[in-house]
Amino acid sequence: MQKIIICLTFIPWILYFISVSINAIKDLNRNKITMNWLKENVLNIFHFDNIILIAIFIYFSICYPDSDQIMLVEVLLFTFINLYLYLNRYYDKNNKKEKITVNDIPTVLIIVILMLIPITYYLSTKKYTTCYYIMFGYSFFNYVIVYISKIINNKIISIIK
Repeated sequence: MQKIIICLTFIPWILYFISVSINAIKDLNRNKITMNWLKENVLNIFHFDNIILIAIFIYFSICYPDSDQIMLVEVLLFTFINLYLYLNRYYDKNNKKEKITVNDIPTVLIIVILMLIPITYYLSTKKYTTCYYIMFGYSFFNYVIVYISKIINNKIISIIK
């Protein structure tokens, strides 16, 4: 039962990660990555409000590892942090309105494959806290993951052509 509950907690993270990744794809399609663009958009790339929420999760998982209900606290915190972040995306003024194109589908598929890494890690090791840390890292560095995915996509397309 515990394994099923933990797997259900991945749903809000998947929703949030896909939404920020699609937003990053749209943003990277419109802009060329330069040092000036990075300086101007550092707060759009790395959402520092996420750091506070992640720090709360880390505080409870590190400072109270022997607590009787730490598993419940970690599962609930992870779920509600990601649910909050997902719902908060709709109120974000930096949310892009345009749609992704057919050319972006391979990039989305690469991102989905990368999303399976922490889920597979949990299913093989049963270390949910470490899996949650990895997922929070994915969420925080989503622009970097999308950028790398676009590079991989472009390399694959250039090899095929």
